[in-house]
Amino acid sequence: MKGIEITAAEGGWMLRSDAIAHELFFRSGASAEAAAVRLAQGLAEAGESARIEIYLRDGDLARRFVIPCLRVESRSPLEA
Repeated sequence: MKGIEITAAEGGWMLRSDAIAHELFFRSGASAEAAAVRLAQGLAEAGESARIEIYLRDGDLARRFVIPCLRVESRSPLEA
């Protein structure tokens, strides 16, 4: 499971994830959250679950949710 985290930054919000190489900066929290959901949906389509955590300006956790992977590998009846 990949982690996606949104935290306050001076003048906006920062998105960090172990799924991307660099942090992303957004002026609005809504933009940061939308980008986090798009990233998580892309990961889900690629077969990887993602956990999104959004923190308030004071550092308290405001919201946490998981987007499960969408790709299910089929197995033959002999492997079950």
